[in-house]
This record gives sequence, structure tokens and C-alpha cells, in this order.
Amino acid sequence: MADLTRESLDWLYADQALAFLFASTATCVIYDHITTFDEEVELIWKRPKWTRVQIFFFINRYLGDAMQLYVRLDPIVSSSGNFITVLLAYIGSVVMAAMQFIMIYRVSSMYENKRRINWFLYVGLLLEWLAVVVVHSLAFVYGPTASDPAPGVNACTQIPYPSWLYALWIPIAAFEVLLLSFTLLPAVRHYRSTKSMKKASLPGNIRHGADSSLAYILLRDSITFPFVSLIVCLGNLFVFMREPVLAAQLSLSVALFTPCVLGSRLILNLRETYYQPFLHECKEPPDDGLESDDSSTAQNVRMDIIVISREP
Repeated sequence: MADLTRESLDWLYADQALAFLFASTATCVIYDHITTFDEEVELIWKRPKWTRVQIFFFINRYLGDAMQLYVRLDPIVSSSGNFITVLLAYIGSVVMAAMQFIMIYRVSSMYENKRRINWFLYVGLLLEWLAVVVVHSLAFVYGPTASDPAPGVNACTQIPYPSWLYALWIPIAAFEVLLLSFTLLPAVRHYRSTKSMKKASLPGNIRHGADSSLAYILLRDSITFPFVSLIVCLGNLFVFMREPVLAAQLSLSVALFTPCVLGSRLILNLRETYYQPFLHECKEPPDDGLESDDSSTAQNVRMDIIVISREP
């Protein structure tokens, strides 16, 4: 009997840790929004014309904020029944889909908005979320509910948790791999261009540091963010396959947190650099002692940066 009591206490402590984790992620999301709100107003809402990117930015940021705040109210959510659980699951999916749509815009800009690339990515996104909706629906309709984790520990909401629920993360991870793959070719091209620039020794044409260059920001975020998202998906896939329901809830809290920050940052980081005058990047004329081949190399590097850095 003592062992059962200890097991029950362990689960209660774990549930408390889950509440603290949800509180932490909600705090991080709101803090990120507050600290970047001035940039958001200047770079997003003061634009003269609304675009699809702004719409998905709004969905990703504000619906994500609302979801995080609501999940933070754990006693209210727990007592609201299964309908709220289902609703939050679909809201989390919408927030993640908005982030991925923004990622598609970023990748598309690297390929000069080629129609074939766009269609391929959009079809991939559609197939991904059709699969996610199917898995969600089957789990909520036919999936068995998770049993009480320990004696004396009763779940307020009977969450559907079939053994095959890990399949939810397979299409998401596959699409993240697709996005990450599409960013590698422009990254290699940018690396070769900057390498040629350094060999040409052109100190005045393009800033050597490149930390604030448009191409650097575009490639850095477009590679790093899908990679982070992919790691989160694979982590959830592993946990959902092998760990109990409470561990899955812990990993799910991270999965709900990630797109709320990454989606908005994808836009803000790029536009903050995009709206700086481009002369700031290449304001000095080439040295008189440079040969014509070096000048040609510099021009090609500048054109390469312009091509892969069109605004989403």
C-alpha cells in the first residue's frame, strides 16, 4: 500500500510540474510579444496594404497568445470537459499551420517565387494537415481514453490517448524535413558567393560581417527555425510512442509553445533588416585598384543576395 501511495504522490508532483511548465511557456510567449510589440507595429501593421503574410502573422501570434493564456488556466480547462480539449488541439494545429505557411513564404522567396516550387509546398502543406485532421478525428472519436495514472489520482478530463496517437507527428515531421531540405540549396549558394567575395577582397561593396545582411538573416532563420521545429516534432514522436500520457503532455506543452514564437520571429527578423536602406549594405564604391574581374564578382554577389532576399 505504501508503494501505491508513493506512486500516487509521484504522479501528483509530475502534474504540478506540468502546470509550472504551461505557466512558463505562456510567460515566455507573452514576454516575447511585449518586447517585440514596437517592432510589430512598425514593420507589420503600418504597412499600407494587407497581405496574406500579415493575416497568418496575426493568426500565429494572437491566436497563439490566446491559446497559451487559456491553457495556463489549468483548473478552468480541466473542468470544462472534452470539448475544450478537442478545441485546444485544433487551435494548436491552426497556430502551427500558420507558422508553416510563413515558412513557405520564406522558402518561396529564395526560389524567386517559382510557381512549381509554390505548388509543391502548398500541396505538401495540404496533405500534411489533412493527415493531422484525420488522426485527430479518429483519436477523439474512436480512441480509448487514458486511464487514471495511479490510485487516488483521477483525471478531470478523459483525454483520448490511443496507442497509435504518435502517428500525429509523422506528417508534421515529414513536412518540416521538406522545408529544411528546400533551404539547403540557397544556403550552399550563399556560402559560395560569400566565399568568392572574400577571395576578391572587396571591403567596400558588402559588409564582410554579414550578420545584419538580408541574405544572412533570411538563410539563418529559414534553416534554424525549421530545424528547431523538426527536433520538437521528433521529440514528441518519441515520447508519444514510448512514454505515459503525462510525459506526452509535458512534451506537447513545448510543441504548443514553439510555433507561437518561431512564426512571428520569422517575419520580424527579416522585415527589420529588409526595411533598412539597402545602401547600408553596399554604400561604399569599389576601390580604384580592384580589377574588373573582382568588380564583376562583387556585382554577382550583390545580385545573388537580392534574388534570395525578396520580401515574403
